[in-house]
Amino acid sequence: MARVSIVDQGVGVPIQYVDKIFERYSQVRSSDGRRGKGTGLGLPICKKLLDGQDGKIGVTSEEGKGSTFWFELRLANDE
Repeated sequence: MARVSIVDQGVGVPIQYVDKIFERYSQVRSSDGRRGKGTGLGLPICKKLLDGQDGKIGVTSEEGKGSTFWFELRLANDE
């Protein structure tokens, strides 16, 4: 497996949203209560593509300190 990680130092993802952000049309509200400008489809599309390739996607995050988004893909088929 190969793992790619993307680290940011933004506001982080509240723990109650970590699993939900990979669902369609789901967005985390910012600390000021406003929604993001997107549609909430980017991460769910990534998850769907990775699921189809037996890959994985996830995030570790701490509010106020940022997030690490990652995905894993198999490098070669063992069969």
